[in-house]
Amino acid sequence: MFRSKTTSVLAAASALGIAVVLAGCSTGSSAASGDSSSAKKTIAMVTPESTGEFYGTMYCGAKAAAEKEGVTLKIQGTPETTTDAEMQVLQSVLATNPDGLLLTVWDNTAFNSTLKSYTDSGKPLVMPDSFLSNKEYVQSIRTDNYQSSYDAAVQAIKDFKLTSGKVVIVTDSPGNQVQSDRAKGFKDAIEKESKLTALDIQYVGGDSAKASQTVSSQLSANSDVKLVFSTNIGAGTGAANAISASGDDDIVHVGYDTASNQVASLKKGEYDALVAQDPYTEGYDATELMAKLVKGDTKASDVKEQTVYSPWKLVTKDNVDDADVAKYLYTSDCSKLG
Repeated sequence: MFRSKTTSVLAAASALGIAVVLAGCSTGSSAASGDSSSAKKTIAMVTPESTGEFYGTMYCGAKAAAEKEGVTLKIQGTPETTTDAEMQVLQSVLATNPDGLLLTVWDNTAFNSTLKSYTDSGKPLVMPDSFLSNKEYVQSIRTDNYQSSYDAAVQAIKDFKLTSGKVVIVTDSPGNQVQSDRAKGFKDAIEKESKLTALDIQYVGGDSAKASQTVSSQLSANSDVKLVFSTNIGAGTGAANAISASGDDDIVHVGYDTASNQVASLKKGEYDALVAQDPYTEGYDATELMAKLVKGDTKASDVKEQTVYSPWKLVTKDNVDDADVAKYLYTSDCSKLG
């Protein structure tokens, strides 16, 4: 349908999260040779929303790569998505002086200064599912958020035969460049590829209650809304509730991501389509690259592409149970992945 570009949930004990340590096949073991010069390198991984299935899936990929490469992986996160909460986690992790850092952020500018001393030291930073505005990282491995959303809009217009009406778009705050790209991609497609009218983008964060209230207001003020696009799970849940409460079964709802509750909602008709990412691949490829960097197998200067796009897919009720879609459905059960 679209061109595809390649490249255990942590229960939070506190705002600073908890760590999962992997050391190949044996936790805390030294390198196989026993030579201190080849002692296992330590990679830290920091993400927001650590209890979410998207990051649970990413962790599974990271763990698999860490085991394959024989490095120690320490994952820390916060169940929140706020900058302040993740900043506390990041600062505590940097204090442990890891050999390499894998970092996912929702605000692409707020972490620049905090990371300056780390990146200035020459230690590698690889960013699965995000990037920094100052580009002080070795590589970002993520979905092409703009293009995936643009193409999803084009496909929705075609599949659901949308020829007129208005479009509501709900997304995170403007500081989240990843989700801003999703909103812009969808809006640009509406304006360039259809006769529909895109309303002003609505910023609701990941708050389902705020999203529900916002979409309800938009539907009340615009009786001809035909399409709603939500760029994150919280926004999608709220949008689905608002559409259901409106009683208008003709409104098409396209969401982003495929957590289990979203897939269940898709099957019930609360979504018409979901843009699915591949967080397993993002976690695996980021950790594999980082392992090679910290072990000296690869130099940062050898990495020629600073941005690598991972695969993605549009999931609908018609294809959700297909074998080739399974890898795009998020789960924290690593036994179902890889």
